Amino acid sequence: CRKGKNNLPLIGTQWQVVRMMGQDYSFDDNKFVFTFNAGNFSGVGACNRMMGEFTSSTTGALKFKNLASTKMMCPNADLETKLAQILDGATHYEVDGNLLLILSNGEMQAVFQAVSE
Repeated sequence: CRKGKNNLPLIGTQWQVVRMMGQDYSFDDNKFVFTFNAGNFSGVGACNRMMGEFTSSTTGALKFKNLASTKMMCPNADLETKLAQILDGATHYEVDGNLLLILSNGEMQAVFQAVSE
């Protein structure tokens, strides 16, 4: 986990997906936005609330468990499924300034950008 002085904290920052599986995305302000709290995270995907638990370490290890979401049909619901798969397979994270990188065994799977308040 990079320790730059300008890195935002994982916990308490609102993060929005900007890249998944090698493809860039641009979502509306309230879509694919997540907040990490002590031991759990929650947010909204395409239209469904997504939540779960996670553990992280100061060395960048990251593991999600008990992922769940509501099941409404909406455009881009397939991206919610992909994001859930990415989170389920995550092994590490890095924060680089205002970007949160989700990695699986060293390979970048998703990039989140901090939402400006």
